[in-house]
Amino acid sequence: MKNYYLLSILRSFCLLTVLFAPASFHSYAKDSYKIDTNLEESIRWYTGETGKVDDPKAKTLLETAALTKDPLAVMWIARVHSTGRMGYPADKDKAIEIAKGVIAQVEELAEQQVPEATFLMGTAYAEGLGKHKDPQQAVIWYRRAALLGNVLAQHNLGNAYSSGTGIEQNYELAAKWWLMAAEQGDAIPQYQLGVLYETGKGVNKDLDVAKSWYQNSATRGYIKAKTALGRLNRIERLNR
Repeated sequence: MKNYYLLSILRSFCLLTVLFAPASFHSYAKDSYKIDTNLEESIRWYTGETGKVDDPKAKTLLETAALTKDPLAVMWIARVHSTGRMGYPADKDKAIEIAKGVIAQVEELAEQQVPEATFLMGTAYAEGLGKHKDPQQAVIWYRRAALLGNVLAQHNLGNAYSSGTGIEQNYELAAKWWLMAAEQGDAIPQYQLGVLYETGKGVNKDLDVAKSWYQNSATRGYIKAKTALGRLNRIERLNR
């Protein structure tokens, strides 16, 4: 246990050294960039694509990736600090400072249609990380990344259509994009689809389909889905 805490402290120190070192721009030749495998795996544990959401595991993998100075991993560190994702405390100032150091590299990779970089440009505009907040630009980048198959871009594009942020509200299109993300295993869009099918927003109301999506999400550990599934099961028992 003592060794675990010592390793954790050492990792945190090394990470701070990487994140706040003077920025140096590294340009990537087209098609030369390969996403860090630890970053890929971190995102899969974060979304639930692995079959289960596991923030501590996602956090460890993300920090391992960021220690290599991978620009997308570093931008992800900014993203998780922006609103307190993945078990990190929310610290907007830190998020902005970290993003400033890598946003040019992220944008260069996005222009080369690297899906994760394209998604992160959407985050940059949505949350003011290295860019001025611009919900419409966020939607443009999310759409580009979603069409490249990025799960979280599909997820966030669905969010934008559901809330009407940066684009006209449209529950049918929210359902379309959430379905794409949900089918890849993202737990939150699975829950959101359950809500749409329970309420009949953008889809035909169908409690059986709602329960199925809630079950998929709950299996991955999403608490809201577990609560919704329990509520529908109680209603069903009362109506027998």
